[in-house]
Amino acid sequence: MKITHDFHVHTSLSLCASRDATATGYIEMAKKNGLKKIGFSDHFWDDLVDSMTCRHILPNFPDPFYGVGKQNFEHVTSLLPELYGLRSEELEIFFGVEADYDPFHHSISVAPEHAEQFDFIIVPNSHTHMMMPKDYYEPKRKHIDYMFTALEDIVSSPLAKHITAIAHPFQAVCCPYGWEILMDMISDDEYKRIFDKVANKNIAVEINVSSFMNLDANDLEQHKSMRLFRNAKDVGCKFIFGSDAHSHGPMAKYAICDKIADALCLKEDDIAEIAR
Repeated sequence: MKITHDFHVHTSLSLCASRDATATGYIEMAKKNGLKKIGFSDHFWDDLVDSMTCRHILPNFPDPFYGVGKQNFEHVTSLLPELYGLRSEELEIFFGVEADYDPFHHSISVAPEHAEQFDFIIVPNSHTHMMMPKDYYEPKRKHIDYMFTALEDIVSSPLAKHITAIAHPFQAVCCPYGWEILMDMISDDEYKRIFDKVANKNIAVEINVSSFMNLDANDLEQHKSMRLFRNAKDVGCKFIFGSDAHSHGPMAKYAICDKIADALCLKEDDIAEIAR
């Protein structure tokens, strides 16, 4: 199956991205790679969501990253004029955000009045390096349970209807040990129970290509997320693909997307339809 979309790229508006990562550069690369759709998803924490409480309760909450006035609505929407000037019939451009799990309100970091302003919203349950107390890293089951709680809260949020996909599910970011260790501890039944809830809310699962970059296509089954994806597919989840690119040179090897899709026996109706 040919994958012709990428719904997870970060411009320089994301504080963790390259300073020269521009929408123009991504769109040039997307066209060279034969993409038909690209979705911009800079990091976002809405100022209308109480981040002061976050920092009060969780000392390691990333003030320099999501502090008031940082990656807020005004900041991320400053990309729109550039995107409007780049529209063409050759490539469909979508404006979205990578919001975050808000553990203090059991929801996501988007205010209701802004949720409909985006073409799509992706939310990870795996930014545990920012949203989880450090003492949850051990025992590892506590770390896993936190991500399950996060995903439960995300899909139960009043804003769930605005969420397009779960970004890099269970791939704990900046973990002091490999996230693969955690995935080995999660049973098929656990995956099926949680992804059944995801599917029932019409939320897709992201196949994040960045974690496949150093893996030969012949060794795809070694990737720990493949079992997660199979379980999600078994209970009816749809999928999107995302490079999680933080610079546009070089971008993800999009050919690996096709190999992953084939290994999972994905068909057109297994891909989430994202419409404005």
